[in-house]
Amino acid sequence: MGTETGRPVVSGSSSASGWAFTVVAGLTLSLAACMPSQYEYLGQANGHATQGEIKERLGEPHQTQTLPDQTQVWTYRYEVNSFPGIRGDMRGGAPCIDYILRFDSKQVLNYWTRQPCSAL
Repeated sequence: MGTETGRPVVSGSSSASGWAFTVVAGLTLSLAACMPSQYEYLGQANGHATQGEIKERLGEPHQTQTLPDQTQVWTYRYEVNSFPGIRGDMRGGAPCIDYILRFDSKQVLNYWTRQPCSAL
């Protein structure tokens, strides 16, 4: 099908949907880049974030432990997804990382560390 000039008629829907996909993908990547990583978040949260706030942000821990002094230790495990050029939460490290969080008796984060995964 053509126009009076002999040029084909191109439907705008496919180019519009491609443009919309590009915009949505760009916004998604921009928002993901703005969100702090677990490392940055825990650095900011140390000394004041509660267990509830941590759980809301990071989800359920991989493992929990209650120490004799009634403080709690939570372990979050992050395994790297193998996508070319994307290493999940990792930045040039091991394929698996544990975040170990310790909460005081008032359930406030008071210590955390990041290390290669251990056998849990």
